[in-house]
Amino acid sequence: MAPLVWLVTGTTSGIGRALIEHIVARGDKVIASGRRVEEKLGALKSESLALLELDITAGRAAIAAKMAEAWAVFGHIDVLLNNAGASAMCSAEEATDEYIDKLFAVNLFGPMHVTQALLPYLRERAASVPTSSPRIGFTSSSTAWTSLPFLSHYAASKAALSAYVEALDKEVSSLGIRCAAFECGGFPTHLGQPRADGDAAFGGQGGTALPAVYGPGLAALGGMFMSDPMAFMPGALEKVAPLIVDVLKRDGAELVAGKPWAVRVWFGSDAYASVKQKCDEVLVLLDEFKDVAYATDRDGYDHVTRPEYLKATSILEK
Repeated sequence: MAPLVWLVTGTTSGIGRALIEHIVARGDKVIASGRRVEEKLGALKSESLALLELDITAGRAAIAAKMAEAWAVFGHIDVLLNNAGASAMCSAEEATDEYIDKLFAVNLFGPMHVTQALLPYLRERAASVPTSSPRIGFTSSSTAWTSLPFLSHYAASKAALSAYVEALDKEVSSLGIRCAAFECGGFPTHLGQPRADGDAAFGGQGGTALPAVYGPGLAALGGMFMSDPMAFMPGALEKVAPLIVDVLKRDGAELVAGKPWAVRVWFGSDAYASVKQKCDEVLVLLDEFKDVAYATDRDGYDHVTRPEYLKATSILEK
């Protein structure tokens, strides 16, 4: 198989840094993008690893120009991996507009703009090179399912991202392009830490003065995590990077061989356990409130949801 060309965002630390090193080690080529990449990753440049200065919050026009630049580096791109993300703890009441806007710009609108700008190129490649099978991956979070207090905006941005990926995959799968959201549990990354570039909206945790009534709740959450930090970060960066590549490449790797395409993939035993708990609890509530749901149907409706609608909303291949 010819080497694939990857474009990865958010590569200067954490999962992104581990990814670009693993991609090159697997024999593929990668365009590592992010802010101040020359300063942070310049020593890694090679014939297989190129750098692209990219701020995914720069807006639609600027990102479109950057995607044209990225495509020209190796002449094409096979895999886009939207990995850049941000997080901070902040109560819903104290959050400033600046914090909310920037968090959604990084976690949702930025990946949307990057994907939108690159899609025409990927469509053309899929049509002209039938064996290319372009892929688009997104680093999401298990909090898309399992919201924590004081992380409401982060959870909302990731839930919106994963929902976007589900719909996008349905739009482009018939064109030969597949999409997946990687919903990660706890990993030792820099998410939630002050940013090196001094972004006050995140470094200051994004809020005005926290009302005192929220103090006990915030202290309890912080105390839970700080009591044994590594117990809440079971993930290993050196393990997640190869699995992301395996899921997107589908080149016979043992753990994913024979499995159907999954638009949502969970990483971490904590992600698995918390998402499963959420699904089980939702099923309990669905049954409990079934009569409430049915009570809003118009008179005479048979309460039978049409199979074509269920097929359109399904995330399993049938």
